[in-house]
Parts: sequence; C-alpha cells; structure tokens
Amino acid sequence: MKISLCRDIGLLLTEKAYEVYSPCMYRPDYEKYTAFIGSIFPKSRVFISEDESICGILILDRNADIPEIVGIAVAEKYRGKGTGRSLIRYAVSSEGLCALFAQTDDDAVGFYLKCGFHAEKKEIAYPDGIAVRYDCIYIPEKDI
Repeated sequence: MKISLCRDIGLLLTEKAYEVYSPCMYRPDYEKYTAFIGSIFPKSRVFISEDESICGILILDRNADIPEIVGIAVAEKYRGKGTGRSLIRYAVSSEGLCALFAQTDDDAVGFYLKCGFHAEKKEIAYPDGIAVRYDCIYIPEKDI
C-alpha cells in the first residue's frame, strides 16, 4: 500500500474516490461531493492511500490554528487493517505537525481514540436537533 499527497484533482473526482469518501459526508451524492472537492482543492492537503486503486482519503486543513482533519475515509475492504491510522501518521510526519484536530461523532470516536487522540464530548444544536460531537486532539510522539 502506498500513501502520498494527491496533486491531481482528476483522481479525486473519480467514482472510486467518491465511493471511498462519501460515507463520511452528510447526505452524500456525487454532485455534492465534486462541489466539495472543488472547494477544498488545492488549498487543503489531500492524502490518498492506494493499493490497486484508492483505498483511503484524508483531507487536512492547514489554515486553522491547529491543523484539522476535515474528513478521513477508508474503503470497506481496508477498514480495521491500519489504513486510517497510516494516513494520519503519514500526514503528521510529512507535514511536520505538532498537533492535529478532528471533530467526529459516536460512530468514529473509537477510531480516533485508538489512534492516540484525546476526545472531549460536547452537544451541538443544529436546525434538526441536538447532536453529540467529539473534539479530538492528537499530540504526536517525538519519534513519529
């Protein structure tokens, strides 16, 4: 498996990339996905994990005080095999990050905790109700 910084928006606009990333979007469809990619690329850093094709995507926003994972998604076939953790480690190492932030929900907080993040639970009011969210912070070890 190879991880790299994606420099080709065309690769991100493929059906395969959409298939991998869409589960981490709210009410995804291909049109919404392509608009999202167009709005973040190239100002955000996009890391991809590839085997035979794209198997993982991590989008990193470096414009915040603490760099933030905008989204991370791994193809179902590769889940539970360290792909997501490898994407995080690669992003931290290649970007020289001293800290990393992510906000997530009940479904993914366990993943972030396993990756070494610390999580703080909070409730956020949205137009359609209250949602439980977790602010997750990662401070990498010196040897990463």
